[in-house]
Amino acid sequence: MAPSRKKRPNKTRGSTTIEALRIGTHYQTTYGTLWKDGTYFPRGTRVIVAGLHLEQGFCVRFPAEVDGDPLETWEDWSEADFLAQDGSVSGAAEPSATVLAEAREVLDDAEDGTHLHLHESD
Repeated sequence: MAPSRKKRPNKTRGSTTIEALRIGTHYQTTYGTLWKDGTYFPRGTRVIVAGLHLEQGFCVRFPAEVDGDPLETWEDWSEADFLAQDGSVSGAAEPSATVLAEAREVLDDAEDGTHLHLHESD
C-alpha cells in the first residue's frame, strides 16, 4: 500500500485535538496495537513521535525494545486518529480471546515487524 500523499498533521477526535504532531512529543494511542511477535499495547499506551515525513507519514515509538532497538513503526497520515494528546485517553479492556486469536492468524502470514490496530469495536 502506497503512503498517502495527503498531509494531515491536524486532527480532531471527540474532545481531543492535536494542533500538529511534533517530533519528541508524547501522545497516547486511541486503540490497541498487536505486533506479530505477540507484544500487545492497549489503548491509551503512551508513545512518542520519533519522525515525520510528508509522504511516509509519522513514526511512532512504543515503550519497548526488540534486540536493543526501539519498537517503532511508520503510520500513514490517514492514521492520524491513532494518536491523541497525552493524558486524554483512558485505558480500555483487553480484547477478547477471539479477537486476539483472529488477529494472530492474520499476523502469522505477515512480515516480521508487522502490527495490527485493534479498535474497541473489533
